[in-house]
Amino acid sequence: MSFIRKARRLAALIALCVAASAAPAVWFNTTELPWAAVGEAYHTDIQAQVDGACPLGDVSLSIVEGALPRGLTVQGASLTGVPKQQGVFPFRLRAANACGSADRTLMLRVTGKPILRVTPEALRFEYRAGDPVPRPLTLLVAGTWPEFAYSVTAREPWLRVRLAEGVTPSTNSALSADAATVEVLPKDLVPGWYETTLVVSGDQAASSPEIPVKLHVLPPPLAR
Repeated sequence: MSFIRKARRLAALIALCVAASAAPAVWFNTTELPWAAVGEAYHTDIQAQVDGACPLGDVSLSIVEGALPRGLTVQGASLTGVPKQQGVFPFRLRAANACGSADRTLMLRVTGKPILRVTPEALRFEYRAGDPVPRPLTLLVAGTWPEFAYSVTAREPWLRVRLAEGVTPSTNSALSADAATVEVLPKDLVPGWYETTLVVSGDQAASSPEIPVKLHVLPPPLAR
């Protein structure tokens, strides 16, 4: 029995060694790149990871096939620069250190500046003093770029906005737009008309749509 136990332990140790030797020393965590706008500064980090047993952790990146658009370069662990060409640019990137290397095919899309689209084009609320606050309304925010981060700015304290995701849907999403819930807080307002705008914006966006918002505060019903 002792011989059998030793043989099993040896077999298990050999299996662990084989698995460890088969595991890659370097691998990529980055699978997709954010889009870039032609003529605008671009910077994104490429996430590569190394085996903890590797004595040297520094990883260098190099393009082994394909090319970046003019104006972009690989610097350290990043793609950076100002792209001067529009189009789709596939390339093969290699991450390497003293322990090994790994290749990953990536694609960078360079287009014009992202365009945000918002519906509806205006919001209107009505509130009578003493009644429950009006039900929230929804803005649908879409864009020409997938997963494009945006914000909605309310200029008055009686307006509040909550974003579902804060980014436009991904290319694989079943959704066509992200939702922004708009609420009014009218209880401290005197009767009358109130008007403001919601500003929808994003970094490098071609425009910032403004959505007019009207609130009509009615006086309480007359006592009988």
